Formats: sequence, C-alpha cells, structure tokens
Amino acid sequence: MKILITGASSTLGKNLTSELLKTEQFSIRLLEHRSPVRKEDCEIFQGSLHDIDGLDKACSEVATVVHLAALTHSSSGKAYFKINEEGTKNLISACKENNVKRFIFVSSVAASEEGGDYGVSKLRCEELVGKSGLDWVILRPSEVYGVKMEEGIGKLVAWVEKFPIIPIIGDGSYFLSPVSVDDVVQVMVEILRNDSIKKENLNLCGPEKMTMNELIDRLAQIQKVKIKKIFLPIWFVRVSIGILSIFKSSIAFSDQIPRLLCRKNHSIDKTQAIIPYNPIKIEKGLLFFQSKEA
Repeated sequence: MKILITGASSTLGKNLTSELLKTEQFSIRLLEHRSPVRKEDCEIFQGSLHDIDGLDKACSEVATVVHLAALTHSSSGKAYFKINEEGTKNLISACKENNVKRFIFVSSVAASEEGGDYGVSKLRCEELVGKSGLDWVILRPSEVYGVKMEEGIGKLVAWVEKFPIIPIIGDGSYFLSPVSVDDVVQVMVEILRNDSIKKENLNLCGPEKMTMNELIDRLAQIQKVKIKKIFLPIWFVRVSIGILSIFKSSIAFSDQIPRLLCRKNHSIDKTQAIIPYNPIKIEKGLLFFQSKEA
C-alpha cells in the first residue's frame, strides 16, 4: 500500500515514518515543503498545500493520505485559514482527482469555536474532511510530548528543569492531558493497518486529565526540583503579547491563549473501544524519553 504523508518534517511525521518503515508493509511518499526530509526508502515530493500541480503528482497512485501539515503558530489569524483550511481543501481535491480511498487527518483537541483562530481553522478542516466522501479518520491529539520536542509540554519540561520560577497564564485551573508521541504514533500505525476503521473522530489523549498547576507540580516532582509559580493575569498576558507583536517577536502569539484555556474533550473511551490504546503516564513517558536522549 502506498501512503502519502504531509508534514513529514514534524516530530510526529518523522516518528510515524520511522515506525511505518519498520513494518515493511507500506510504500511511503513524503511531501516536503520548507524543511528538508531525509528518509531512506521513501519517495520525496516537493510542494505546498497551495501547489495544485504538486499535490496532484504527490497523490498519484496513492491509497491513503495522512495529513499532518498545518500552521501551528502565527501572528496572523488569516494565515491559519489560508494554510490549514484552504490547504486541506486543496489536498482533498487532489485526493478525489487521483482516486485516493482513505484520508487520515490529524486535528487537535483544541479544534473548536473557542480555540482561537488555530482551533477554528482545525474545526473547519474537520468539516471539510467529513464532507469529502473519502474513507476518513479524524484524530485529535492533546498535548504531545517526546524527544527533542521543544514546543508545548516539551518547553514546559525544560523550563521546570532550568528555572526556579514558572509563569502561569491565569490561575492554572484549565485542564491538559499530556500524551507521549510514541502512543500517538502507535495508534496511527494501527489505523493504517486496519482499513475497516473509517468515519471515526478519535481523541488521542493521555491516561490522565490534570490542571496546569497539577502538571507543573508533577514535572517538578519528576525532575526533583523546587519551583515557585507566578500567576499572570490573562489581560496582562494579552497586552504583553500585543506589545511583542509590534516588534515581530515569535516568543508568543495571542492565539495561544484561547487554545490553552478553551474547554476540551479529553475522553479516550471511544478510542479504546475501537483500537488497542493504553497511553502511559507522564512520569513513565518522560523517563523513557530521557533514557533515549542519554
């Protein structure tokens, strides 16, 4: 079976490609955009989600598309919709033109009207996928962590290790559910092996739901450090990010606030009813990744 993976240069894309190659069941084609992808035994196609001809060639003779490519951070709300929504629409059209049967879309638990422009753009993508007529599966990962992942939980892990004071947006009572990148990849491999799974929207979250405060305490305990939390009013964070945006700073973006604070569905009951899925706790996950880095 030939598979096309977009967003192949991402950490999730690299890990998925490596696991699929181990199975020796798939012929893999990778769509390369800005970041070069170096993977032996894979076809490399260059193009973007707005390169109609490039997408048409990339989808030729492909049975399944795994769509990981997305804009995740931007100071422009319009950019999320142009790249994520319009790009997904273009990719679906290329799939239909080339008789691609299956479409696996990696969305986010923040895909909602409350999730800022990123979350809304992902929700619009889900709607496009659902109406595509393809055999689709939508996956909604929560806060993914893993080796050399420097965003999200990965950045928080590094901060707790290095700094005695940790700033927290708001009161820290909002919920997260950290999930290991390996757990996410294993689910994706299982779904690719089982083409009877279709028209399903599945959460890929960790085994526990915890507040930001609880997560930071757990990380400090894991790393055996003492930290102090400083709570920053949301209005203050918004103003600070607004000032940083004037200077074209990429430290933080206003869209990240609603994405973090919005209500999310972290239930994995449906996922576990359909496929084997037993995500590990963050203590075990971080110790495992630390051993891999050593």
